[in-house]
Amino acid sequence: MDFLQSLTTIASITPDRPWGLDVPNYFWFTGSSAAAFIISSFAHVFGMRKYKPIAGFSLLLAFVLLAAAPFNLIDDLRQPGRILNFFAYGWENFLTSPMKWGVLLLLAYPLLILFEALVLYRPFFVRQAESARSAFAGRWFRMMALGNMRTDEASLARDEKRGLILGIIGIPLALSVHGYTGYILGVVHANPLWSTPLMPILFLASAMVSGTGLLIILLPLVQKFFTPMGRVDGDMMRELARLLGWFIIIDLVIRFFWLTFAMPFAGEERFVLQAFFQHHFFDVVYIEYLLCLFVPLAIAFSPLARRTGWVFAAGLIAAVGVWLFRWNTVIGGQTIGRTATGFLEYSPHWFGQGSITAVMANWGVFIALLALVMVLFPWDKEMAVHYKGGSHGEK
Repeated sequence: MDFLQSLTTIASITPDRPWGLDVPNYFWFTGSSAAAFIISSFAHVFGMRKYKPIAGFSLLLAFVLLAAAPFNLIDDLRQPGRILNFFAYGWENFLTSPMKWGVLLLLAYPLLILFEALVLYRPFFVRQAESARSAFAGRWFRMMALGNMRTDEASLARDEKRGLILGIIGIPLALSVHGYTGYILGVVHANPLWSTPLMPILFLASAMVSGTGLLIILLPLVQKFFTPMGRVDGDMMRELARLLGWFIIIDLVIRFFWLTFAMPFAGEERFVLQAFFQHHFFDVVYIEYLLCLFVPLAIAFSPLARRTGWVFAAGLIAAVGVWLFRWNTVIGGQTIGRTATGFLEYSPHWFGQGSITAVMANWGVFIALLALVMVLFPWDKEMAVHYKGGSHGEK
């Protein structure tokens, strides 16, 4: 009987990866969403008025990223109907199941962001309702204004207070919605690359880099095409560059602790990790660290940060670098063989579920949702002038 059980166990082991491209892409989306929300909270919660010009857009970006992210999970399931199993089963193990945490977080967090956006943009929807040219448009904007058409100082003060409360509640939710993905990997003791209590912190630190990088990429496009002024705020780009630099430093420090604990002190598993990093030496050292972290860091704290083009490049490289970190962690961790020496190989396919085309389609969904949200939540001239003044009038 023992022999048959052992034979069945060995026969069930397959080199196929349970997780493909969808999962690192999902991790990247949720992490960038958390970072965008935190940056929006700098203005609404922490009173850092210099971030007021981008607080609204950053909040909307956090919502769109979270709205697009679950499509990766649905595609990864192969059978979309299986998504119902997340809600129907497993609640008896809620406290010890990070995936069950994710079910509640993916429901509560985007709803909170959406409600906060409606509260903070309510004065804009009131003006739109009052100037609507059709009854349908008027009813639509009144609904978006949550039925409150008052714009006196007391009502605006209440909006600010509600935004503050929602922001305070949203910060731990934002951290949790990406931190739980680190738990999903960190609790897998059989994988030496994943099994570390630092994994949630690693994911959160790198997420702040990717979210800031994405803001740097999108902000010039939004300011150019969605604002009445039609020009890029160079001061804000430089501020985001400095912010990106500090987040990269934090990310590097945490990765330093991770690697210096794992490589020398992981027992027999340290030999596996050393072999893994030797196998991926070029990808990790030259691309992920030197190109995608140290180069943006150098740009952020050099005179090059005064040029929008260089800041844009730094944000793009940093965001791509974090995606590669998700790839090397999720996919790379699964290349560590369990029953044989050496490493497994993985070549993503172009078409079908879990393919390169599926991930590109998910990015298409993200872009479409972002364009739709920017149409529904535009910056009108009055708001742009107010934000501009708030940006430079207060620090």
